[in-house]
Amino acid sequence: MEQQTVTNITPYLSEWRQSLKNNMIGKKLSELRTPSLVIDKAILERNCQQLGKIHTELNTNIRIHVKTHKTVEAARIQLEGAKSDAIVVSTLAEAYFMIESDLVKDQLLKQVLLGFPITPDKFDDLFKLSRKVTSFQIFIDNSSTLDALESYCRLRNESLKANVFLKIDCGYGRAGIPVDQEESIELARRLQASEHVNFLGIYSHAGHSYASQTANAALEYLENECNSARAFRNRFEQHGITIKTISIGATPTVKAIIRFMDDARIKNILQGITEVHAGAYAFLDRQQVSTTLGTLDDVAVSVMGRVASKYPNRHSILIDAGGLALSKDTAPQGGFGYVLLDLKHKKPVATVSKVSQEHGIITDIDQELFSSLHIGQIVHVVPNHCCLTCACHLYYVVIEEGNDTVIDVWVPVKGW
Repeated sequence: MEQQTVTNITPYLSEWRQSLKNNMIGKKLSELRTPSLVIDKAILERNCQQLGKIHTELNTNIRIHVKTHKTVEAARIQLEGAKSDAIVVSTLAEAYFMIESDLVKDQLLKQVLLGFPITPDKFDDLFKLSRKVTSFQIFIDNSSTLDALESYCRLRNESLKANVFLKIDCGYGRAGIPVDQEESIELARRLQASEHVNFLGIYSHAGHSYASQTANAALEYLENECNSARAFRNRFEQHGITIKTISIGATPTVKAIIRFMDDARIKNILQGITEVHAGAYAFLDRQQVSTTLGTLDDVAVSVMGRVASKYPNRHSILIDAGGLALSKDTAPQGGFGYVLLDLKHKKPVATVSKVSQEHGIITDIDQELFSSLHIGQIVHVVPNHCCLTCACHLYYVVIEEGNDTVIDVWVPVKGW
């Protein structure tokens, strides 16, 4: 049997969170150390309420991804806004953090899916977590993993069944089995027949839809993913395999559902789809703005930095928000983030052109603004990819409606 490993949860989170709240709530943003990640709670709430329309108007279940922020506070807003009790996590640390929070006690959270194919060293955690929440769920997309799971259950006399989605690939090419391989039929058949598995259905992620540059392009990605998922279901059902749930999604395609909600095509496209999932929709970012499915006014996240130096000879400005504050993810617009002078009026005045570990370099800036910026001045950067940017920070300061007073501090879980 595979050696089991341990999920380490940072024990100081609760105590440290309270210390941060005591030190920061009520302060102006200008009183805080930079770089700092700033969340506008009002925008976050609007984005999450918008997603809830999919459930109320299309009668389709929603599963929200929490890996963007990894905080209980934002997860609560997502669940309430989406009218859902189901989440996806990207790590077991996130799973423990969410399941052991008040979300379960308050009956907001009942389903937790580990959104990465499980490896056999984590089976202890699988069954520990399965005893803490109504339904803890995993991906399997390889027969060797199922072999290991069945062996583990036999040797441990495990009475619980593992709740399993078969991860399928509908074009992204990152994880999941393709529809046209005989192995996919055999694995699905084994999952349905296994005495140690509760086979839930199939799950796809259309990550390639991030390439969308228009709402219609995102809609096309949605249609292609739904068609592929139905092709999986049909092929499996031809072999006597029952598919109870088809879960599809990504932020661009889910935003396309919202954009075209009143279009008769949407119900046809989603026919047979029982669940949609997304995560970045809650915060949004420069990548999502490039799809035209959101605007800067819909982006809830930014990174606050300060002007550290000016170099007239090369017409560049140095800010203290570099790769470890913004991440090095790219966006179609080029550069590493839009520069704003305030969060009430989200007008980009420049772009962060280059980053290294702690250095952010602004070169795309007009002469008048270059001259007016002073050392120590606060700037705000809209990042390219909210998930990676949030992962760079130990805590987030929370404001509302662009105001510069801190109303809360959220601490994400870290680790795996």
